[in-house]
Amino acid sequence: MEENRSVQTKSARVVIDDNTGMGKACSNAAERVLASFGVSTATAKFDEQTDLSCAGVLLSLPALLSSGLLNHSNDFKLENVYYTEEMIFVCLAFLSLLRVHNINQANTIPCGELGRAMGLDRIPEVKTLRRRIARFSAKGDVQQWSRKLSEGWMAANTGLAGVLYIDGHVNLYYGHATTMPKRFVSRLRLCMSGSTDYWVNDKTGQPFFVINEVINSGMIEQIKTSVLPRLEKEVPVQPTEEQLLQNPQLHKFMIVCDRECYSAEFFDYLWQKRVAICTYNKNVKDKWPEGDFTLYETVQEDGTEEILKLAEKEITLTFGPEKDPKEIKCREIRKLSKSGHQTSIITTNWILNILSVGLYMFARWCQENFFKYMTDNFDIDGLVSYSMGKISETKMLVNPAYKQLDSQLRSLNGKLSKQKVLFANTTLKMVNEKGKKLTKAISKKAEIHQEIEVLESQITEIKNKKKKVDRKITFASLAPEEKFSNVINARKQFMDNIKMIAYRAETAMYNLIKSQLGQHHQDEGRKLLQQVYSSDADIIPDYSNKTLTVKLHNFNNKKEDRVVQHLCEKLNETETEYPGTDLRIIYKLVSS
Repeated sequence: MEENRSVQTKSARVVIDDNTGMGKACSNAAERVLASFGVSTATAKFDEQTDLSCAGVLLSLPALLSSGLLNHSNDFKLENVYYTEEMIFVCLAFLSLLRVHNINQANTIPCGELGRAMGLDRIPEVKTLRRRIARFSAKGDVQQWSRKLSEGWMAANTGLAGVLYIDGHVNLYYGHATTMPKRFVSRLRLCMSGSTDYWVNDKTGQPFFVINEVINSGMIEQIKTSVLPRLEKEVPVQPTEEQLLQNPQLHKFMIVCDRECYSAEFFDYLWQKRVAICTYNKNVKDKWPEGDFTLYETVQEDGTEEILKLAEKEITLTFGPEKDPKEIKCREIRKLSKSGHQTSIITTNWILNILSVGLYMFARWCQENFFKYMTDNFDIDGLVSYSMGKISETKMLVNPAYKQLDSQLRSLNGKLSKQKVLFANTTLKMVNEKGKKLTKAISKKAEIHQEIEVLESQITEIKNKKKKVDRKITFASLAPEEKFSNVINARKQFMDNIKMIAYRAETAMYNLIKSQLGQHHQDEGRKLLQQVYSSDADIIPDYSNKTLTVKLHNFNNKKEDRVVQHLCEKLNETETEYPGTDLRIIYKLVSS
């Protein structure tokens, strides 16, 4: 076994991996046998290796650990296993950064090569990863882990935690195992089967947590029932009750949403809890005089200057019954574009200045970019297993019978509108008609009138039926053939947490190198990091000095080498020790 560990060349490692008796690259036979009897688990042991495939992913380890990857791994501790929970967590995070979109694709990574980069003989095979994810999800509370991660991320950056971006993302379901409810997918402009993820991010797009709903009750209802209770507990540095009483304009935190959350009643609901909201205005028809707008200068994160034309007015929105309407005061802020278009923003935040409100609202695009990047690179829509989750019997959803009647009513109303237009056009044409043409027009008009009467009768009949049918019913009230299962289970939520950690780690690494990329090459940073993760590296352990040196192979040009060298220097300042060992990791380029 020691001889196997001392092998350095890639060709020699391939020969060793193909000739192990217990399976591909299972060279650590003794520990595997002992683990099967519950005597011991695998330990990370490194030997000197050259040209180790995918060893560049080791550069992500400091960022992964600082993002909380192993902070709560003990909550998922299992007995009588070969791979410890820490090893599985690190392996899953590495696979995510290597763009392994689903567990099956782990077979595309050289198992022995990545295993040696982790101090093991090989990484777990696909069925082992699936079983461990299933056992983790059954043993630990995945939702509680999500809450702990969110609280830690918010506490680490209280400045960003005071403004939260909330939006929904539809997870499409293409399977046939169950009939998932349909919903409108804005990115495809189609109504398709799936579930909805409600993501909470900060201004830079980094995620805090996600809540999945298979039965979509709308974003406002979801914020009220699921998102807001968590934010009230997890957002740090909230003002005290005494401070809120002393300052009637003070808020706990602010949420930023799209137009789907525009509702005066919802604004009032949030303000009763002293939560501010910022969203786009709806149905804006009037225009403010251009003389009301003032120029504001701001500097973007990339150093470029931007000039905004903004104006503000205090408005009062009403809601509730006409006889006894309620009111809520808001700030309306408008941005005047060069084309003359006015973008209207509504907010109940009375503390921030006009420019800050505008910048926070216009930064909402970062969440859309996050969805696209995570879908393309981390496959947040992908299923982890085919197991189905149960839906609460008390869960409310739209009655299928009501939905069918409503669909029929809309269809009939559309047909009625067309017939009325046709009837009006026929009446106008009759003015100039004579003889046979007039007789024909009168006959046609009579037919249209009869069709209108039939449609109006059908509409009245359906309206009467709708009055007798409940709009919403419990899931238990559904007919057996109409019931469905939830394809989003705890295993999917577990992997969502891993992917969020991986994304935050990659973002942290990007922030370390973006100053080296130049103003016009900021978009190249993440592509370069992907090259780093998949690059070969040499590993040199020094147990006497307690160090583990990772030497990356140089890249395509000098500029990339300088950027990676800068990244290595920054990572070395963290003095990170490899988990389960006392070896301090030192990063450098082969040529340095």
